[in-house]
Amino acid sequence: MAARRGGGAATRERILEVAEALIDRRGMEGLRLSDVASEVGIRPPSIFAHFEGRDAIGDAVARRVIEEIAALFARVFASGGGPEALVRRGARAFAGHLHDHPSHARMLLRDLARTRDSAELDLSSPAITDLGELMERVLRQGQRAGVFREVSGPAYLAALEGALLARFAWSGFDAEGQPRKPIPRRRFQNEAEEMAMALLRP
Repeated sequence: MAARRGGGAATRERILEVAEALIDRRGMEGLRLSDVASEVGIRPPSIFAHFEGRDAIGDAVARRVIEEIAALFARVFASGGGPEALVRRGARAFAGHLHDHPSHARMLLRDLARTRDSAELDLSSPAITDLGELMERVLRQGQRAGVFREVSGPAYLAALEGALLARFAWSGFDAEGQPRKPIPRRRFQNEAEEMAMALLRP
């Protein structure tokens, strides 16, 4: 089994790339395993050597999206600056990413809305764990400086994500998966920055 997983890592990654592109065009509702298999160049049953089914592929794509956003925050935090500046830039970068990738917003909304049992709830990865630790350090610096109230990194990130997704999805999505009434990018970033500070102000 381990050998098969190792040998099929490239195929698994290709399945996820194709699935993400299809979700980007059609939404999760339009994802068909037969289309994924056709674009990857394998027979449809071969997908089950890598994933249990469509929902498992959706979960894996959602994990990739979360890891991409975690890497985005890591780049912002690596740029240096005080805690308030980092939080503001992080919120703007997150909002810009969601604006530029509506399918990622839809994937995160789907992930938040799914009912899961406790065994399915773990979306952890090194990138996500690192983001939590980075955010914790930035927030602690802000708390020591008296510019932030007491809040944990995971709680802040969850609240910011929920606020941005709710704002982003307020008007719903059209048949192509695009926002029905797109918010101008800069305005969305300005709102994200204000949301971030509202969550953290003492």
